[in-house]
Parts: sequence; C-alpha cells; structure tokens
Amino acid sequence: MQISSVSSSLTVYSQKTNTDSDGKVLPQVQKSAESGNSFKQYNLQNISPREIDQLASELRKSGDFDVRNILMLETNGEKFQSHLSANSGRDFDESKKSDLMGSIEENINMSKQRNEPTLLAEGLLKLLQKIDAAQSIPSEGLFA
Repeated sequence: MQISSVSSSLTVYSQKTNTDSDGKVLPQVQKSAESGNSFKQYNLQNISPREIDQLASELRKSGDFDVRNILMLETNGEKFQSHLSANSGRDFDESKKSDLMGSIEENINMSKQRNEPTLLAEGLLKLLQKIDAAQSIPSEGLFA
C-alpha cells in the first residue's frame, strides 16, 4: 500500500488554564460574560432534577468550572436519575424538588464515617456554595 498524498491541517487554540485542588492543570475555555448572573435563578435548597440538568448545562457552557464537578452534579439530574429508575424499576418524579446542598453534605458525612474518599463530592459542594453565595449578591440597587 502506498500513500501518494497526505494533506492535513492542525489548528491550535490557546486555552486558559486553572489548577484543581491537587495542583493538576485543567484546561478552561473562554468565560461567558453572562454566566455569573444566570446561576442566580437556582435555589439549591429546593431544586428539581430537571433544574439540576439545566444548571449543569449552563455550567458546562460557561467553561468556568471543573468538568468533574459538573459530572458529579449531573448524577443528581433528571437524565441520570431517570436512567437509574428505569433500570431499577423504581418510580421517579423529575419535578420533585429537594435540598441538593444538604444531600451532598449528608453524602460527604456518610462517606467520611465509612472512610471513603470525599474529594469529588467536596469539590461539588464548594461549587454549589459559590453559586449559592452569588444569589445573595444584589443585582440592582445601591450594593449592585
């Protein structure tokens, strides 16, 4: 077999980098100017699996966050949970709201009691705490 002609092109994109808690370099894409405000609509103490998927999608689009945290978040979302329920035969209500932050904190505490790793869940909790804290920043008025 002979290859008579090969043509290829390679495009290199410059990416911003960030480091995770272990010091590993993580690629990042351009920040979305609107990302900070779009997360304010989510009440993380009263959120449905469908809203969790919407939040995860917005986080992914913003490019500002570690993909591992987004993947951990998606395990609480409608797509993942409905798949689990279909395979286990249990009922699933995609609109039922729950305390996501409280659930993550509880899972971390249970994992610690069993000496299981908590690094990923703690990363997700930190992300959710940042989003929750951003909700208390006024968007209008004297302190905006």
